[in-house]
Amino acid sequence: MIEELIGKLKSEVGGQLTTKTEVSSDNLDDVFSVFGDVFKKEASREMMGGNFSGLMNLFSDDPNNSEANNIQSNLSSNLVTELIGKLGISPAQAQKIVAIALPVLMNIISKKNSSNTKDDSSFLSDLLGGGNRGGLGGILGGFLK
Repeated sequence: MIEELIGKLKSEVGGQLTTKTEVSSDNLDDVFSVFGDVFKKEASREMMGGNFSGLMNLFSDDPNNSEANNIQSNLSSNLVTELIGKLGISPAQAQKIVAIALPVLMNIISKKNSSNTKDDSSFLSDLLGGGNRGGLGGILGGFLK
């Protein structure tokens, strides 16, 4: 599911990134690949640490609690670091990219999650490609019920 959401993010903010951050259209796929990788890594780390409530709060329409704020802060700083390290862009450019794209990604995910009840953490498993199909979500499936 995350690949689908990253694709939607690209269609929504790709043009803004090329005009407002001077990212070339040739590098957009790499930028969004970094977003997907960092997002999966950070969300997986939080899930493995048992921070389901923080993730569920982050991906809801509710105001962020302190756990969700910490996750979002980690996502932001890890994205900046990875964009600089993997793509060789400037820190200022990486920060602009994250400032534009991360809030939109959070909104896309929150809208996708809005059909679930607040107690239904199976969304997290689906988000990371799991469910009963295997992968991390499949491994965590038993913990999420």
